[in-house]
Amino acid sequence: MSSINITVIDREGNRTEGVEWKDFESLMEALTRHKYPILATCGGNASCSTCHSYLDQGSFAKANEINDEEEDLLDMLDDTRHDTSRLSCQVEWSEDLDGAEVTIAPEW
Repeated sequence: MSSINITVIDREGNRTEGVEWKDFESLMEALTRHKYPILATCGGNASCSTCHSYLDQGSFAKANEINDEEEDLLDMLDDTRHDTSRLSCQVEWSEDLDGAEVTIAPEW
């Protein structure tokens, strides 16, 4: 089993480096395993947007592409959507994301 380390910034602005993300997990699963307050109401099926997060620009470019379902949900997040918004349940593990910076979006 492989893993990478990411930096997570929570909703209060607290920054934690060295958060482990295992290769069989989505980003949402890694965040919830580390007890970050991600509701994941839909269970990771890209149908609720409660796992909305922001990736740093470089990691956003390296992450798997946004599919139509994710794009539709992100389009509904007018107030909190940024250029690097992702649903963390849809971000797949990749060695290329080692060192990524993930900011948990505000609750809506």
